Amino acid sequence: MIYSPVFSAELIENTNWVLCLYPRGQDGNSVGYCLERKANDEELPEIEIYFDLIFLNSNSSVLHESLNVRHNFLKGPGYSVEKWMARENLNLPHDTLIARCKLRRFCGKTTNVSEQFARTIIKVDQKSFDWSIAEFNNMELDEKKSLSIPLTSAEDLLSLDLFLSAGEYSEKIILVSISSSLKTIKFVTIKLLLKDTEGNMVECGQKEFHCGEVENFKIIPLILAKNKFLRKNLYLKDGQLSLCCVCAFTTGIAHEGIERNITGNFNRRDEGATFLGRIVTEKQYTRCLKDDFKSLYNDLTLSDITLFTETKSYPAHIAILCARSPVFKAMFTSDMKERSQKHVDILDLDDDTVQRMLLYMYTDTLENLQWESALLLYKAADKYNIMSLRNQCASFIERHLSPINVCEALALVDMHQDEDFKRTLQSYIVDNQEEVLDSKKWELFMKNHSELAAGIMFDLYGKSIAKTTK
Repeated sequence: MIYSPVFSAELIENTNWVLCLYPRGQDGNSVGYCLERKANDEELPEIEIYFDLIFLNSNSSVLHESLNVRHNFLKGPGYSVEKWMARENLNLPHDTLIARCKLRRFCGKTTNVSEQFARTIIKVDQKSFDWSIAEFNNMELDEKKSLSIPLTSAEDLLSLDLFLSAGEYSEKIILVSISSSLKTIKFVTIKLLLKDTEGNMVECGQKEFHCGEVENFKIIPLILAKNKFLRKNLYLKDGQLSLCCVCAFTTGIAHEGIERNITGNFNRRDEGATFLGRIVTEKQYTRCLKDDFKSLYNDLTLSDITLFTETKSYPAHIAILCARSPVFKAMFTSDMKERSQKHVDILDLDDDTVQRMLLYMYTDTLENLQWESALLLYKAADKYNIMSLRNQCASFIERHLSPINVCEALALVDMHQDEDFKRTLQSYIVDNQEEVLDSKKWELFMKNHSELAAGIMFDLYGKSIAKTTK
């Protein structure tokens, strides 16, 4: 269960409220919620409320709404809806759910309104492990192959056992049992992917755990029986079966709290909202291309390619990648393996860099760029020949140059043979020679990049000669 920060209704007898979310509902397959009135001895024992509850995703698409609901609230647990949407139908770009709760003391014209904006952020980590089952073709019933996965520490452990069970018609069914010992972790999702001999991956099962479950293990049946594996050389190499285990887990809430309060006249706000609503409606018909492509980036229903890093996967659209990158275009218009496999391994880039690169390719925008992320994104842009992105990163780096970091930037630019930017950085060092040459960064730079350092020293010598001859 996830609780919202407690919010107060000063205009409704100073009552306090909390919204509770059940990500798995009662049946494990649906999402539920309830609205609770927090106990307070100074408040009325019972109060009648009209309320609206609206749930949206990060694209402001309405997922569910309950409007003008009337309920008498006692102190403590109150109105609840056990089930409002099947989890499989829940579309949450960026894993963000927005809840709007509006309370009214009675149905009528209200002269004042108080709004509170709160945020809850749940920290989710992900780890992936390769699991190779040697001599799989020789396995018999009751024989087990085991793997232990430490998540945060030895206290939070997942244990996997692959074994064979007798199925119909004497087939041997492949099963994976998962037992858990969770101490600090609240919830875990584990996904099993089957690797073929060419490196392609097929999802073959997924299970979820939370620390409060009575059941200590679950079973994931693999998609094929053993004899079918043996007939399909596609999945076995030298008798070895290869699986990838992807674990996503959370230790709880990373941040929560009320961020701001707004109080004002309801009538004026209502008129303004109506007017603004009309403007927004008109804009919906004239949205710029960037907004449309950002919507496509958030909703990956029609994706036809997946980019894989060491730890995550990113669905994308081949047409977008080809339009923005000559490297991707060559990849998908030639006979390279990525064209047929429908996935691209980007193992030399981290998750943050891939996300930033994709966002730029779809929307032409950069968000919250910092020095380190700009350097990494510059490398990615150069690798995939996205020149506009490389130039934007170069501009950011140039604006944030200092005697401490200029050597790091120069080494990067030299490696990627960006001669124009290289000259800019060399000129910066020449113009700020006293601060740069006295730093420890310069000493390290001279050891690792002696030719570059020698060229800069030559420029400095020429500049000093020019000064003395004037």
